[in-house]
Amino acid sequence: MFFRSLGRFVSRFWPLLPAAWIALLAAVVVLAPPWESVITDGEFQFLPRQSPSLVGEQKFQEAFSKNFWGSSIMIVVRRDSREDSRLTEIDRNFVKDTLVPRLEEIIEENEWNKPTPPADGVGPAVPLLVQKISISGRDKEIGPLLNSRDGHATLVRISLTTEYLEKSNAPLIDAVQELIDPDAGELRRDMKIPAGLDLYLSGPAVVGKDMREAALKSASATESATVLLVIGLLLLIYRAPVLAFIPLVTVVVGVKIALGVLAMLAKLGVVTLFNGSEVYVTVVMYGAGVDYCMFLMARYKEELDAGATFGEGVAASISKVGPALVASAGTTIVGIGMMVFAEFGKFRQAGVAMSFSLIFVLLASLTLTPALLRLFGRWAFWPRIARERLAEPPGWISPTRFTSRLLEPRRLQAMWDHLAESIARRPGTWWLATTAIMLPLAVAGVLLHEKLTYGLLEELPTTTLSVQGARAVQDHFPAGEAGPLTILVADPDTAFATPLGEGAVRELTDRLWEKREDLGIEDVRSQAAPHGMRNLEGKTFVERRFLAKAATHKSYYVSDTGPNKGRITRLDVVFNGDPFSRGSLEQLDHLETAVERMLPEELEGSDLYFIGPTASIRDLKSVTNRDQIRIDLMVLAGVFAVLFALLRQVMVAGYLIVTVFFSYLVTLGATFGFFWATSPGEFIGLDWKVPMFLFTILVAVGEDYNIYLVTRVEEEQRRLGGVGGVREGLARTGGIISGCGLIMAGTFSSLMFGSLAGMVQLGFALTFGVILDTFVVRPILVPAYLVMLNNGQFGAASRWLGAYVPNGDEAIETEAPPTDDEHARRRRSVTATPVA
Repeated sequence: MFFRSLGRFVSRFWPLLPAAWIALLAAVVVLAPPWESVITDGEFQFLPRQSPSLVGEQKFQEAFSKNFWGSSIMIVVRRDSREDSRLTEIDRNFVKDTLVPRLEEIIEENEWNKPTPPADGVGPAVPLLVQKISISGRDKEIGPLLNSRDGHATLVRISLTTEYLEKSNAPLIDAVQELIDPDAGELRRDMKIPAGLDLYLSGPAVVGKDMREAALKSASATESATVLLVIGLLLLIYRAPVLAFIPLVTVVVGVKIALGVLAMLAKLGVVTLFNGSEVYVTVVMYGAGVDYCMFLMARYKEELDAGATFGEGVAASISKVGPALVASAGTTIVGIGMMVFAEFGKFRQAGVAMSFSLIFVLLASLTLTPALLRLFGRWAFWPRIARERLAEPPGWISPTRFTSRLLEPRRLQAMWDHLAESIARRPGTWWLATTAIMLPLAVAGVLLHEKLTYGLLEELPTTTLSVQGARAVQDHFPAGEAGPLTILVADPDTAFATPLGEGAVRELTDRLWEKREDLGIEDVRSQAAPHGMRNLEGKTFVERRFLAKAATHKSYYVSDTGPNKGRITRLDVVFNGDPFSRGSLEQLDHLETAVERMLPEELEGSDLYFIGPTASIRDLKSVTNRDQIRIDLMVLAGVFAVLFALLRQVMVAGYLIVTVFFSYLVTLGATFGFFWATSPGEFIGLDWKVPMFLFTILVAVGEDYNIYLVTRVEEEQRRLGGVGGVREGLARTGGIISGCGLIMAGTFSSLMFGSLAGMVQLGFALTFGVILDTFVVRPILVPAYLVMLNNGQFGAASRWLGAYVPNGDEAIETEAPPTDDEHARRRRSVTATPVA
């Protein structure tokens, strides 16, 4: 009743609807803040507040006044690795007398390093961006650690008060790059850099800046590629420019309005947006929105074929397709919306943004699309102009070329007819053969699903500044120096600045150093070894005590403020591997257990906190693993509930869920295989975000096509019976669903035009998964099962499993295959349906 009334309303008042949508778009464009101004930076702050690493960082902030737990910029100053190419005195004087003073001038001159008042005018001012500059010979706390052991390199460290992904870091990084650029930098132009000396930019803040820029470029490239791919596919499918233009305009308007409303809600604090959320919203909305438009337009053309006027066609198409579109959108919204129950903030906010945005494209497809169809009237089908009423519509263009003949609707419909009849005759053979082919990939997906990477550099192209700088660092420093692990030992009964406390820390440090081989430790630093145990090798006990006393380290290694002043000490542990690798996560687990066992008697019962990149990534892995299980189950349950409400068949709904989950596993296995084959020796695993987004989107979207198929099957079964209805339903929906699948796959493939590895991997996976669902799961596995179910191959269990049971007043026309006349009739009418 509602959709019938909506159809009549749109048919009658269609001139007002485009104007209303344009007015709404204009208002949103004017009122919405810039997207960049409302996104939240960072990664690890999206972890739950009770995450161990965040609790430890908070403890650190409260207890140590001189050490902000912020990011840093590293300038790598090095000569090549030849034995005779060590840093010279001239090089070190250049760093001390030229490079550092110029850095200090840059920092002092710019407004972005001045303390600023808080936005609300209440509370302390925002602190300086730069905390200090550290170099060897000037910083007594960490200066000696900035020289490489091979003598070929030294580091200049600019300590910041911000997190690595914050956009406020960018002006300083740009200024430093302008200073040291190897081709056109200020120091190179002024010929102040000693001959043969190379300078590189590295550090967490530089990585963060490169990731932000890559994300913005990926968003722009993805949107452009999406529009071009959608236009191309729509023209290929419809071969009518206006028909391709209508869904594109509908979706563009819906996307722009949705993003603007999200930006306004983010400014009000209602939702949280992160860097990259725009990409996910855009591709999902384009794919789903164009699909909705295509289904409505296909039914509109069917109504014209049956003799309706343009106004009657608009009203009837909304009335008949509206419920299916809402059910389809509801499935996707419920499925993706389950991400709001994730612990990790980015997953939760992505679920909110995508689900909320789908409402706009659904509304636009039900109102703006039919209004545009009514506006263009017969010109919508140009270059073959449709008449007001159609009995037997001609093809939309004359098939004069081979490709046109190949894509001619009647030929493609014949293919779908043949497939439907073949599955109806041999459903078991089709089902077993298809499952057997897919099964190895599904097994691979199960076995490899935990082979994920959490590294930051793996996301970026090898040409970026941070990657090149990181390689320069790794050439001369242990890999673990990129992110040392900090252990906080808190004991309210121990004063760590006293001889007793120092002795306990020395004992713990020695025990860790003795087990360094087993624990994968490269170095240990503490108040007993301020510059590292590696530098104390070969020293006597007296010499070690003297060096520890001589170093200025008390405020660095022992808490100096807050209620725990003097009661917390820190130990810095450098692993011998990449701190972002899976191996370092396992090392951290072993180290945590070992430290608890190694605590001296004086420190038994102390609270231990582990902070640093490895600890943060471990928390990220734990949270996302829990989210994966929780959200997977909730998505399956939510989509199942929608399917059951629509179909009223528990077992059929259950089978549809199983097929999509099976498709996900096959897709996951294929994605691992593809990137392993295309990047042998380099591919170490999928980005950690891929499985969550892949599962949620693929299950939610994949069930859309199952809904379209099964609802049409049920409609045809009331006319043709169990098997005949399956055969006719598949033949009738084959073209339109395949066209929609190609559009969706093309939209997702646009993610592969970005530069971030995670987006490229997700783009491939979603593209493969949608194609698999469209051309294998939906046209083979689903109808083959329904045929076996309805021809009694499951025996007495068939009815319990969901076989069709006609009502007493239903008259079944035939269970026989269609005749030649019926084929001809069907092929004459399929020009109403987009094909692929």
